[in-house]
Amino acid sequence: AGGGGPSGAGGVEGTRGRTFVAYGGAMLVDGGCGEGARRAGVPSWQPGPTRDWLWATLVSTLEVPPLDRVAAFDNDGTLACEKPASSVGAFLRQVAPASQPKDGHDTERLLAQALAGLTPLQAAARAGDFMAAARHPRFHRPYPDLTYQPMVELVRLLRRLEFTVFVVSDSSRDFLRVMAPAAYGLAPECVIGSEAEINWQGGQLRRQRRVIPLDDGPGKPAHLWDRAGRLPLLATGNAKGDIELLGSARHALLVRHDDAHREYAYDDHQALAAASSPGWTIVVMREDCAEVLAR
Repeated sequence: AGGGGPSGAGGVEGTRGRTFVAYGGAMLVDGGCGEGARRAGVPSWQPGPTRDWLWATLVSTLEVPPLDRVAAFDNDGTLACEKPASSVGAFLRQVAPASQPKDGHDTERLLAQALAGLTPLQAAARAGDFMAAARHPRFHRPYPDLTYQPMVELVRLLRRLEFTVFVVSDSSRDFLRVMAPAAYGLAPECVIGSEAEINWQGGQLRRQRRVIPLDDGPGKPAHLWDRAGRLPLLATGNAKGDIELLGSARHALLVRHDDAHREYAYDDHQALAAASSPGWTIVVMREDCAEVLAR
């Protein structure tokens, strides 16, 4: 299972001191020149040190066989807006209006209780109805549209470079499986997340009240290994619950939210402290992103 893109011949060509790497239909340029970024389909990344790091990282990974090219992305706050509540949190308020979750883990527990007894397809249908009808309180757009344009561009580029791309989230796996194909172009099997226990009962799969397991912190690299049998070359996250996932990767990208005008400004100090580790870099929304929310 995976989100790998079509195969393509690789090649290297030097032009005026720059190295152009053509692979899988994408054009990468050492140093991240603007024309290369446009050709590769990531115009929302501003020129500068962060994009230079990303370019050099991607060029280096082309030496790895395609079967071993794995990338992992957190969802809430990394791929998609999570303020004032994540999409799953907003869904919980719809299906259980009286619920008052203390945190993301509590959201998953309460959602499992609210949807207990449903088949996975019935729960997916309710999630799909929510995604079609609900609107974000500030941006007045459907929740699947509130993705970060630079991250979506990066996912698409990685797939063209024959990466298998996974979403590794502590949010509801089956909720995100409904969202991922349209929002990110990823198949349901590319989503790893927390979910209610599901058992075979009376000739059907049925959701139970218990969440097993919570996919957060050290659970993220462990569950990625369970699914992929490999750890990531590149991992991207934004919070303390992503530290272990990013630490398991050869290259780590941490999203810092500092743009209250175009989205929300909030820091995760534990994650920022971890970003001093070798192989990590920080993408700063205000400085590194020409656009923030997806078009």
